[in-house]
Amino acid sequence: MLSNLKWGSGVAQYGANPVTQGSAVDEAIISELTGLTNYKGSDIVEKFTLSSTKACSDVTSSGGSVTISGLVDGYYIVKDVTNLGNADDANSAWIVQVAGDADIAIKNAKPTVDKQVLDETGDAESGASEGWGESADHAINESFQFKLTATIQADDDLAAYETYKLVFNDTMSAGVTFDSIASVKVGDTVIAAYNADTAPDGYVVSGVSEGDAGKTWTLTIADLKKHVTNLSTGATVEVIYNAHLNENAAVHKESATDINDTNKNTVSLSYSNNPDATGTGTTDGKTPEDTVWVFTYEVDNTKYKDSVAEDNKLAGAEFKLFESDGSTEVKLVYDNTKNAYRPATASETPTVMTSAESTGIFNIVGLDAGTYVLRETKTPEGYNTCADIDITIKAAHVENVGGTAVNLDLTGSNNMSNDIINKSGSTLPSTGGIGTTLFYIGGGCMVGLAGIFLITKKRMGKKDE
Repeated sequence: MLSNLKWGSGVAQYGANPVTQGSAVDEAIISELTGLTNYKGSDIVEKFTLSSTKACSDVTSSGGSVTISGLVDGYYIVKDVTNLGNADDANSAWIVQVAGDADIAIKNAKPTVDKQVLDETGDAESGASEGWGESADHAINESFQFKLTATIQADDDLAAYETYKLVFNDTMSAGVTFDSIASVKVGDTVIAAYNADTAPDGYVVSGVSEGDAGKTWTLTIADLKKHVTNLSTGATVEVIYNAHLNENAAVHKESATDINDTNKNTVSLSYSNNPDATGTGTTDGKTPEDTVWVFTYEVDNTKYKDSVAEDNKLAGAEFKLFESDGSTEVKLVYDNTKNAYRPATASETPTVMTSAESTGIFNIVGLDAGTYVLRETKTPEGYNTCADIDITIKAAHVENVGGTAVNLDLTGSNNMSNDIINKSGSTLPSTGGIGTTLFYIGGGCMVGLAGIFLITKKRMGKKDE
């Protein structure tokens, strides 16, 4: 332990007692300081009141460390005075350093944030983990989930924070509706929403309620240290929430081009970045935004009579859409804002899908990737019913390397745009059907009756002779 220390320049007071440059440092203070290196602002460092005179000049680091030269042996207060604002950075904790020349490691305890969206594993993006990726596709009114993950890297400076506050800042596009928070976990431990009686240290959601669309909202954990035994070893915080695409969702045809503003959703993280703050859990740090995209698709249909021609548009044909099994109906309603049919909510009464007057059009918007069967269920009088149409929407979507845009490829899709023709007249039953059998039986009877008539006529002729 150092002894016979004297107060240097730059210190006006220690605790409640004024000090004088060159006077001896009390042995009790030396004992208090010896062996300590890092302090949070409310501890020993706050006992120092600095005068206008600095112990040394300001030093600027150009990397992860800096050397302070020209110091005589003694204790020095080293304070990070970087003005970060909302920068993606953090101040280093106060340092009390025994020095001649001092090599100072610059510690920046800053977290990162990631947002993902859940897709069905069968058509999730390449590289997705159990369906979680940076892009997905879903039907309008189909429930799915977003996941927000904050990662706090291990850092000794984190021990210096009295409180450590995290705020998830989530922005949903107009086509996305918030349903509910599914879970919030710190590490493997689920934490509850804030309640003054039962969960006073829980999370708080602000700016959004069930059924809200296109909102920017926050989820705040006021003090992460209440949920982590030793924050300096690092931590992860995971938020999963339920959502769905609504009638304002952007939809894409097979010829999709402008896709990067499609149902785009972002998150950033605000966090405590000054270990010498007063303990209020201020959140002056802010990460860059992370973005995910959600796609949904359109199938265009036009009904014609006899041939594809502008004057041959045919109204009044009725259709139903089924999943790939051909028997599970996809319930649809007509949406006046889209001028098309879309998947219905549980509370909506399905609409009969009908080719429109004068245009023959009955487009369908808001479909997930997959295989469907389009079936004519009522044919205008005087025309033959069409065969079922198999529709395939095959979508490959993946975020680009920089994470600023997403790529969409619908190669392999089939019948996303259909000209559907009803031929006029009647069609004989198909070969092998019951209608054919009846036709043969009826024909045989006619031949038999004709033979009987001829035989009877001949016999009557002989009698007359």
